[in-house]
Amino acid sequence: MKYILILLLSLSLMKCGQSPLIDGSNLDTHKLDGFPVVIPGATNATFIFKCKAESTAAIAYGKASIEGVMPSITNSKDHIVVINNLETQTNYFYSAFCGDLQSPPNPLMLTFQTLVSDQPQKTRGIWILGGLGAGISPIAQVDLYDPVTNQWLAAITNIPTPRAYSNIVSHQNKIYVMGGLVKSGVTFTAVNTVNEYDPFNNVWKTMVSMPDTHQGGIAFSSGNDIYIISGTTSADMTTGTLANTVYKFTPSLGTNGTWLKYVSNSAIFQRVDMPGCAIQDTLFYSGGRRNTDGLPFNTSDAYIPSGNTTTSLVEATISQAKYGAAMACYRPNPKDTYPADPAAILIAGGSTTADVFQPPTSVTSSNTFDYSLATTSNYTAGGILPTALYYPAMEVSYELRRAFLFGGANLTNVPQDKVYSMDLGNPTTTPWRTETITLPVARYGHKAVILSR
Repeated sequence: MKYILILLLSLSLMKCGQSPLIDGSNLDTHKLDGFPVVIPGATNATFIFKCKAESTAAIAYGKASIEGVMPSITNSKDHIVVINNLETQTNYFYSAFCGDLQSPPNPLMLTFQTLVSDQPQKTRGIWILGGLGAGISPIAQVDLYDPVTNQWLAAITNIPTPRAYSNIVSHQNKIYVMGGLVKSGVTFTAVNTVNEYDPFNNVWKTMVSMPDTHQGGIAFSSGNDIYIISGTTSADMTTGTLANTVYKFTPSLGTNGTWLKYVSNSAIFQRVDMPGCAIQDTLFYSGGRRNTDGLPFNTSDAYIPSGNTTTSLVEATISQAKYGAAMACYRPNPKDTYPADPAAILIAGGSTTADVFQPPTSVTSSNTFDYSLATTSNYTAGGILPTALYYPAMEVSYELRRAFLFGGANLTNVPQDKVYSMDLGNPTTTPWRTETITLPVARYGHKAVILSR
């Protein structure tokens, strides 16, 4: 009678959703000695656990119900079970059990999530590329910041051809550096060089060159393609600034990618150094400076590559007319820590002084920050930056729900190494925070990218 009561009690607890690993009184029944240690990878997971006595053991797992049972290879107290062929960045349920392998616990009780890659710091980290440093010289060094551990992987690699004001974007787990300005002596020259970087194999590859030399534009990823709009074909923006031109690059076509150049179906601002970012295949951009006189603007627009057109809506204006601002799109997805957060656009810093040179011979740095929901047509002024900055770089850590702002120039041609961050839980009222870590190399005119978006 005593054992029947214990069995009934165990069944009732399982029906109420109680895990045998959570309720300590059930450990003896299931012969587990403590909680399993789970070490997830991108496509696998390792489970380390003990049984009360020497016995067989296994892990039952699945995304919703039992999809498989992986037995331990030993008959002992200590067990290590490895499950392979899992999907990346996916939630799985599991239960560890000892003894009868024909009767795994159901429903499965505990959860784990596979990683995006087996090098998570490279996926969740923020890559810093390009820009100008001391002596107004282009920087080859590439640095990687891991917000989760608050550590830099400095000089993780070098761009084969160092340059500034390049069109830089992450696309399908690789990073592309396209065009930009190189320096010889005191002279800056626009180039059409295209470099592809594979972060997981640490390999650079030279791709097919852009149809034109190009710098100061906006690059974004959409589907299998990379698009570049705006910018100019020369270091002199008064002669080479593009009108309504779209460059489309497909890295997967041909040996080293394929370029297509065409005219958009509607007008695109003829400006240089507009910040931009994409949400759900729509590119949002603001500000920039006019090709004829370098005058900055505060107007915004959006480009949709599938229709090769800008939107018919009147986009919101930002709080200041400026160029060289940092812009990031906050794009939560269902697998993030805060999946219900709304998509938003963040714009920080910039210069408000008209100037036709690249790099500018004079800047008036801005400390303003603007925030807009992607579904609205207005920007809200947020907390001012601790330092006014021209051409910093910005990206988002989705693990920490924070925006990070890197470097920039406070004075003309004087690069900064400061890092600032802000909680995106309430971006219109939360102040920016000065981080204790600094950039490994002070720079401006650079780009920050992540691989997870």
